Amino acid sequence: MNVLLESLYSKQGLIAYTKRYGLRLTKALGQHFLIQRDWMAAVLNRSDIPREGCVIEIGPGVGHLTWLLLERGLNVVAIEKDRRFAEMIQELAALEPAYKNRLRIIEGDALKTDIKTLQQETGARCVIGNLPYNAATPILFHLAYSQAPFECLCTMVQKEVGQRIMSESGCKAYGRLSVVLQYLFDITASDVIPPYAFFPAPKVDSLVLKFSPKPEVDVNFAQQFLERVVHVGFLHRRKKLRTSLKGSSVQGRDFSPDFLLEAEGEFNFDDRAEQWPVEQWVAFAEYVRSQSVANTTGA
Repeated sequence: MNVLLESLYSKQGLIAYTKRYGLRLTKALGQHFLIQRDWMAAVLNRSDIPREGCVIEIGPGVGHLTWLLLERGLNVVAIEKDRRFAEMIQELAALEPAYKNRLRIIEGDALKTDIKTLQQETGARCVIGNLPYNAATPILFHLAYSQAPFECLCTMVQKEVGQRIMSESGCKAYGRLSVVLQYLFDITASDVIPPYAFFPAPKVDSLVLKFSPKPEVDVNFAQQFLERVVHVGFLHRRKKLRTSLKGSSVQGRDFSPDFLLEAEGEFNFDDRAEQWPVEQWVAFAEYVRSQSVANTTGA
């Protein structure tokens, strides 16, 4: 690897390089760069990221993970929102001719990127990224709902977010993230990354999660019904579901007293939202979908 690229895996080297652009690295945008190469190499090995083909990387920064993916033999399509970092990584890629032809930088917001079309264009097998702390949740939902046929998503998120994703019913962390993502994916945690492995150092640990899409799940159902039903149910998580749901509606299906009374044969609305496991929420969302849309014309 080029000497300059090697230097970026140290705090001093990263600071020196970014100063050339008049850029002061801060925590304001939720950007924390994992600069310890050994950590990243271990994460890649334990996450079963392939050694051939193409991957999409979210938020490469100045390429700490990108160079390791390229070394691994992969082609990388990197989506970078910050114009300054997009320019930097282009400049750095030019230092390694073997990398330049296998790296494509897309300057843009991952949340506004048509992920399915990009996957079809590139044949990317996986998505990988150290997600910004302040955007991890919407990015995960955007990827989950893209319907792109990835083999896996491998992301690094704030540990608290990771715990919410993996939480089981009955736990305080259990909620919308847990239900929807566990319905769509088999999820495993491979590594806890301490703050000192990053620069700037965050105040919390990070967690590496691998998402393997479940076969034959209904992504449209998850987006249009499951997420919305769960959102309503958890709005007042300390209250019984009978109270939380009453008067709300999802996709034109009203949770009227009559609706709740009829559904009581299958669902216990004296429970609180966190007491229902994923399977129960899925069953209830399917029940909601099966109901007729309310007549709002007054006819």
